[in-house]
Amino acid sequence: MAVLKPVSQQDIETVQQLANEIWHEHYSKIISREQIDYMLSIFHSTDRILSETAEGCIWRLLWEDSLPVGYLMLKPEATRMYLSKIYLKKEFRGKGLGKLMMDFIKAQVVNNKMSIIYLNVNKSNTDTIRFYENNGFMKTGEGVFDIGKGFVMDDYIYELRIV
Repeated sequence: MAVLKPVSQQDIETVQQLANEIWHEHYSKIISREQIDYMLSIFHSTDRILSETAEGCIWRLLWEDSLPVGYLMLKPEATRMYLSKIYLKKEFRGKGLGKLMMDFIKAQVVNNKMSIIYLNVNKSNTDTIRFYENNGFMKTGEGVFDIGKGFVMDDYIYELRIV
């Protein structure tokens, strides 16, 4: 049985291990190993996860029975929710776990009295774009975002309105 649990300080290393595995498997076709390693180091550092949690970001670890298989992070804003991270191990995709995660995200939006979820997705990340579009997200823009060390994120911006 799959369940999403809040990420505790003791879970951070598990999230980091999952991120390392998933990102290297998934993004190696899209961006360089150097950029993957850099992004992992800044977006998944222990200090970053702890500070985001303290600031009210919603970090969850997805467990399938006793195995950690995915994670997500949401950042509540004044009127909308930023979906920063939603990741699932390759062998667990296509089993309804992505839907379980999206249902949780939508519930958080409703519980926070918001009506919009938005996100960035790499323009070359076609499988993930298809997942978002299949879940009702619409492309609303695009941008190139400098993340330091000479790296950029060349992304589409997607949005989903919850009514």
